[in-house]
Amino acid sequence: MMFPGAIRLLRDRAYTFIGHMTLICRGSLLVTVVAMSICWGQPALRSQNPVVNSASYRTPGLPGSGIAQGSIFSIFGTGLGPPAPVQADKFPLPTLLGKSFVSVTMGGTTTQAIVLFAYSTQINALLPSNTPMGAGTLTVTYDGQTSAPVAVQVTGGAFGIYTYTSTGFGQAIATFPDYRLNTIIQAFHPGDYAVLWGTGLGPIAGDDAYAPPVGDLPGAVKVRVGNVTATVHYHGRSGCCSGLDQIVIEVPPGVQGCHVPVSVEAGDAVSNVATLAISATGQTCTDSLMGQDLVEKLAAGEKVDFGYVRLESLIAPFTGGGGARAGQDIAAATFSEYTPQTAGRAAYGVSSGYCVVIDCPNGLGCPTAGGIGMLSDSGARQLDAGSAIAIEGQGRRLAIPGAGGYYAALLNATTPRFLWSGFPYTVSSTGGSKIGAFSATETTGTAAVDFADISRNQGVPRSSDLTLKWTGGDASLQNGQVTIGGYSGNNDLTQWVWFQCTAPWAAKQFTVPAWVLSMLPPSGSGQSGTVTYPQGWIWIGQYSKPVTFTAPGLDRALFTDSFFNGLGIYFQ
Repeated sequence: MMFPGAIRLLRDRAYTFIGHMTLICRGSLLVTVVAMSICWGQPALRSQNPVVNSASYRTPGLPGSGIAQGSIFSIFGTGLGPPAPVQADKFPLPTLLGKSFVSVTMGGTTTQAIVLFAYSTQINALLPSNTPMGAGTLTVTYDGQTSAPVAVQVTGGAFGIYTYTSTGFGQAIATFPDYRLNTIIQAFHPGDYAVLWGTGLGPIAGDDAYAPPVGDLPGAVKVRVGNVTATVHYHGRSGCCSGLDQIVIEVPPGVQGCHVPVSVEAGDAVSNVATLAISATGQTCTDSLMGQDLVEKLAAGEKVDFGYVRLESLIAPFTGGGGARAGQDIAAATFSEYTPQTAGRAAYGVSSGYCVVIDCPNGLGCPTAGGIGMLSDSGARQLDAGSAIAIEGQGRRLAIPGAGGYYAALLNATTPRFLWSGFPYTVSSTGGSKIGAFSATETTGTAAVDFADISRNQGVPRSSDLTLKWTGGDASLQNGQVTIGGYSGNNDLTQWVWFQCTAPWAAKQFTVPAWVLSMLPPSGSGQSGTVTYPQGWIWIGQYSKPVTFTAPGLDRALFTDSFFNGLGIYFQ
């Protein structure tokens, strides 16, 4: 049963929590300002994913992507609202804010959404609980001009977990009952009560323009923490804020790590997958890529500046035969600054034994190098290490430009392969405004680990567990772990979802759970000349022993590489 004192605390202090969250997130529950050019004139909704759950950002058409009755959703485009953001701040909440309003038409019924936040490039709104369910259309009107309609699917429930990055992935917005935020420096422990914050549990019996009632909403919810189902003590509105939901769980035994996945299944739909920091004992978790000393420094109230440079190569056979192989060489680097208030952005990979899933239509916004490698700190404050860093090896030198992070595809249709196994590569920079000059060299590893029992062009059911076995590899690499990744996209990649798992190398096998695969779209097909290949891929590799280097302005930096073996397959 729910602990009454805690629910009163959650209800009474939620506004304080939201105010604090605005400081730590790129967006907040009600406010997310997207940096885009301001466009005057008729409102125009963007062509890709114009309307999404404000927490999960799930791609329309995928399971769990509908806009639930009584939930908060986000609209993206240009000319949607005033040039300066405005926010609703008192009850009753308005349907007109800053000359912006939103209409949702279902059959012959048009409903006015409650507008919580309006800006030129984004509106956050609340869908009234009495909106009819089904397929319909949505328009935005600003200053008397109305956008063209876009499709919208209204459901009875589609839950999303808010995250630090405000993009649907990474560290979950989760708190202790006393409102301490869960991060790598404030870990949950088995048996603790944890509060997940999100939206989309379903409608209420009342007017969403006013403070909502507290109490469990109809329907059961299932919360997975790692691979364990947690006990749910409460699932309903926050009591303070319309559309804002809380799920109170008891952290199950047997799970730990800085990046343990958490997901919510309500009805037949799985939410986005976020992560929690969990430790058996102590205040901090213990498997952060940054190193325990830097985690403890952050926990002591100091800032941490950390660099992460990696080279990644994928070799994957096409399915069309003839020995044709796809290749991808990637260089990526981030130089990130963390404070105790932004510790939730220090997200690298997924803890051992678990998987995460990320929506990434057309590859946009993926926190990986080219969608193949380690999840990285895409939400952190990036430090200037110069206009470009250089990667040099095998007689070639390439400049990797920087714009909030350094990234380059080193292999394409017109350039030969850049990365080769067993050779030295150097990364260097003359320095920038925050980080001084540096140079570091490492010798690349090999594609030593490969799948043992999966074939190219194979069909893989999305409704069943997938057990993968491997051969080769090295127990001394990646702390005795392997990285497994995969993605599936439709024909034009407007639906494109990938997953990443970390598994113990010595186990020689790992099972990707069916709930992970269920979040992927069925694989389409692509064409390269006369070769048809699947828009589903799966790969495995290990990261090399990282070279540690320092530079003026950094506490530490790591330079590593990985060579992935992969196959084209069809997720069905």
